[in-house]
Order: sequence, then C-alpha cells, then structure tokens
Amino acid sequence: MKLKKSLLINLYLGLVVAAIITSLSQQGLLKRLEFSGLDTFFRLKQNTAYNDRIIIIEISDYDVVKVGRWPWERKWEAAIAQALARLGAKYIYFDMIFSEAAGAADDSLLEEAIRSSKNVYLPFVFQDTSFDIQKAFLPLPRFEGSSKGTGAFNIYPDIDGTTRRIPLIFAGKDKIYPHAALKIALDDMGLEIKNIAPQYLTLSGPGKEVKMPLVERNNMLINWAGKWKHTFKHYSFTDVLAAYKDYLNGEPAKIDLAEFKNSICLVAVTAIGLYDIKSVPLEPEYPGIGIFATALSNIMEQNFLYPVARWVPILLLYLLAMLPAFLIFGERPFKETFAVLLVGVAYFAVDFSLFRINIWLDSSLPLLGLFGSSLAIETYNFIRVALERQSFFNMSITDGLTGLYNIRYFRMLLDTEVLMAKHDPTKKFALVMADVDHFKHFNDTYGHQVGDLVLKEIASILKNSVRSSDIAARYGGEEMILLLRGSSLKDGLNVAEKIRKVVENSPVKGQNASYKATVSLGVSIFRPGDNSDMLIKRADEALYQAKESGRNRVTSLEQGHPST
Repeated sequence: MKLKKSLLINLYLGLVVAAIITSLSQQGLLKRLEFSGLDTFFRLKQNTAYNDRIIIIEISDYDVVKVGRWPWERKWEAAIAQALARLGAKYIYFDMIFSEAAGAADDSLLEEAIRSSKNVYLPFVFQDTSFDIQKAFLPLPRFEGSSKGTGAFNIYPDIDGTTRRIPLIFAGKDKIYPHAALKIALDDMGLEIKNIAPQYLTLSGPGKEVKMPLVERNNMLINWAGKWKHTFKHYSFTDVLAAYKDYLNGEPAKIDLAEFKNSICLVAVTAIGLYDIKSVPLEPEYPGIGIFATALSNIMEQNFLYPVARWVPILLLYLLAMLPAFLIFGERPFKETFAVLLVGVAYFAVDFSLFRINIWLDSSLPLLGLFGSSLAIETYNFIRVALERQSFFNMSITDGLTGLYNIRYFRMLLDTEVLMAKHDPTKKFALVMADVDHFKHFNDTYGHQVGDLVLKEIASILKNSVRSSDIAARYGGEEMILLLRGSSLKDGLNVAEKIRKVVENSPVKGQNASYKATVSLGVSIFRPGDNSDMLIKRADEALYQAKESGRNRVTSLEQGHPST
C-alpha cells in the first residue's frame, strides 16, 4: 500500500514537471536550452561533406595591406570579376552592396565587368521584417541590370545571439524574394520554387524535385560542415589576381587555377574590423560569408537537417518525466541515480545517432523531464548538475590591450541606438572616430611596446573624457570610436576637441622617456534614415579629412546639414 501511494505521488510529480516544462518550452531559458542541445550535437558530430566547387575569395588583412584602406576603388572588384570569369568560374557572388556611386570611371569599369562576365550575383538587404523592397538597400540599377541575379542576404540570429538558421524566402507585399544563396543554388541546379509550405520548400525542375525542410518564418536550419578554416577553399583576393596575371603572361601560377573551372566564387571582406562577425554553434567568431557558403552548400548537396514534428519531443517529455516514478523510491540512492543516468545516456545516444543521419529530435525537453522529475522526487542537486553541463557562449566584450569595448560589442550597441533613434525622433547621438597620428612612427622608432603604451594611454584619456553612459571602443589598429548618447554635433565636436587637447598636452610616460602623441578625430551625428555603417562611414571620412588637412585636429562633414 505504501509502495503504491509512493508510486502515485511520483507519477503526479512527473506529470507536474512535464506540464511546467511544456508550458515554458518556448520561453527564453528553455529555448536557449534547446539551442544549446543542438549546438552540442554539432560539436560532437564529425565534419560533414561540403560542396568543393564553392571557393571563398577573401579580402583579408593581407590584401588590405597590399592595396590600401578599405573601401577600394571599384576597379578592383571589376578586375576580380573579369579574372574569375576568364578562369572559368560558373558564378561570382559579391558579398557587398554597391548601393552608392563611387565615380564615373570606376562605376563604368565595374558595370562592364559585371555585364561581360554574365555570371555575377549581387545582394541586397531588407531594413526590417516587412521586407519592403522600396526600403531595402539595393545595388545601383546599372549594376543590378547587368548582373545575372540578385537576392537578399539578411541573416537573423536566435535569441541568444547565435546564428543557426537562414531565411530562404522573404515574403514581401507583392512578391517573393529568395535569399541570395538560394538564388544561386536554384540557377546552378536548374530548379525553380514550386511550393512554399510551413514545413517544406519544394523546388522543381526537369525530371527533378527537391523538398527542403523549413522551420518557422521560412528558415532553413544550417547543417554545419565544420569550422571556418577547415571548410571550403579559401584564396586571397590579390593572390588570385596575381595568379591570373601569371596565366595571361603564360607563366606558372602559384595557385591551382584549375580549381576555378565551374566553381562558385564568393568574394567577401574578412579583414579584422571590416567584416561582419557572427556567433555560430561551432565557433563564437565566424564570418558571415561562411554562413552563406554553408547554406549554399547544404542546398546544392541536399544535405539538409530535418527537424521532427513538434509533438514528438513533447510526447517523449511526458514519457521520460514519468519514468523516474518507477525507478526512484529513496531506498538505494546511488543505484537509483545511476539508473536515471543510464536512461538519459541511452536516450541521448539514440538522439545523437539520429542527428548523425541529419534528423534532429530535440533532446533537451525530454531529458529535462527525466532529470526534472528525478529532482522533484529525489534530489535538487542531481538536476542542477545536469543543467550546469549546458554551456552558453560567453563572448568577451572588451579589447585586451586597451580595455575599451571591442568593435563587435560596440556595433551591437550602436545598432540598438540606431533602432531606438528611428522610433524616437527626439533621440540624438554622435559618433567620434579617433586615430593616433603617425602611429607607425612609434612602432618603427620605439618598438611595439611603446606603441602599445601609447594606445593604452590614449584609450584611458578617451574613457576619462566621456560620461558613464557613453561608449568607447577600439575600432581596429590605432583607431578608436566613441558613441556619445544624447549628444548634438556641437557636443560631439566639443568632446572631440577636449580629447585632442588632453592627448596633445599629456606626454606618454615610458620607463626611460616620455613620448608626445596627437590624435585626429572625425565626428558624425545620427540623421533620419541612417544606419550604423553610414554613421561610421561619415565619421571615418571626416577623420580622413582631418588627417589630410594636417592631423591633430577635429573635423566633421555635418556642418550645415539640416539635422545639425
């Protein structure tokens, strides 16, 4: 009788735990737990095959050093398009939006290169979830009209900031827009979109049909092939151009040009401080073009990750949550705990075996039911330890040398500030871009230790010159950037001038000598319609003007603008 009563209580506790978990399954913490379980599977899984026709042409730090400050003149993009086309590339994708005119000669060169190549794809980006093409950042009509095709390249992270999925379809008011990766894959495979359903996207072509599994909002779960450096072929932008020159001159190239025949080349900026860093299940810092390449490979190889129906893990949750009722009675704690663990391990092993054949059955909810009910019946500590095994990404937000925020965290704050300003016309803020004058002189003359000392001292001056609500970050190299909340152009110029004077009048003291440093500063303010890149670009252009006009000064391009 006592045993029967204990069993009924245990079953009741298991049902309560299962009901609570079910009701909270789509909430923040449990959703993160689900994502964490998926990430764990990817880390345990061996690297999967990827399409070896995909080649990433990187504009890396190496290329920026050789060519000069980014952005480059468009003759460089024109040259790479011509080179890749001549080398036999089937498709060329530029991971950059040519939305503004650069100059008549340069734009004509690029337009002609795109037209003559006949295989160049260009991206555009939607500004919000309405997918209004009228508000999107589009390539210039002359480029778009000459291209083989365009597609959106929006990518949205999950609630924990990690990217695990990619939207394949953007449903506008009057038209469906494919993601650029899907657009290229469709053309390569000779397929068209046949049907869009909540769980599947059906593609069809002559004698062929492909069903792609979808999750909410027309997203495809990305089936990660491996880490950035271990997947796809990577070539330097300038190395490809040099090899092409050798090819034209009849000389042996330093890279295997045969690999470009029938390839799909993705041209993207990967230089530090210039490219978009994402967090993915395999790495906390991953270039956005890698996400694009992986999604493209998944589609072309039909290497999809298939999520099971939502009711399956819920059913398993209830079954596993009630199972400890038959295992735990408090008589033999060690054996009972071991039995529960054995069940959990067996379930995880089966789940992971399914995952290895690309079937994703969420393991987090059923296992939480198992260990949660065990906790309710026997011990709190047992399930606490299980939860602690679930790790979350804890990315660093500061620069190690200067102590300022790093540019990734700064961009996140800046994007938030821009979004808030767009919804509140009274909100204002300013950006200040600072660059140490003749910084190379410090490194070349006194050594990198002195250069590092100069950067740290100037970073300290920046932090001490702004309010606690303002944000100071290291932009890259010797450049630093400030976000001044609630500041007008006049406020921004005053702060910048204050910093300039303090730096000028504060020699940097080393062990045996003092070093005089100065900074040039550029100031921009938020205007209606701005995005983060536009703000930074104006501040950077003002900084460049300050350096060109003699250094050790503050400049802005904003004077006389109506919003000032």
